[in-house]
Amino acid sequence: MKPLIGKSEWFSIPQFGIDWFRAKIDTGKRDSLLHATEIEFFEREGDGWVSFKGIDDLECEAPVVLTKEVTNSEGDLTKSYFIEVTVESLNDEGHHLLVQLSSRVSKRYLLVLGRRALGDFLVDSSRSQLLGKI
Repeated sequence: MKPLIGKSEWFSIPQFGIDWFRAKIDTGKRDSLLHATEIEFFEREGDGWVSFKGIDDLECEAPVVLTKEVTNSEGDLTKSYFIEVTVESLNDEGHHLLVQLSSRVSKRYLLVLGRRALGDFLVDSSRSQLLGKI
């Protein structure tokens, strides 16, 4: 049975050493977003990778799974990088997500789970923290 989650839940990202933080569940957004600054593309053994500062300014590296060209709010065409992460929820389950790296400095939530990531869950958007509180 799929776990029931609310409009925000607690997650961690152990592969980057990121402890518990609240994420927004957004059924209106297609892709998931993960906060990242200082994003730098590089190659490692012929594969595309990114280095970035993640949540709590932790230094992170990950292979690039997908690159898209997107138009930013100023109308400029920029590259957007997608990586795979495994997030853990308070019900001790790991969930594999494809996330777009994006600066969310001025945003309340540093991780947004979009529709593509919500296949493992049932969502009750009228409630929050249904998996537990920290």
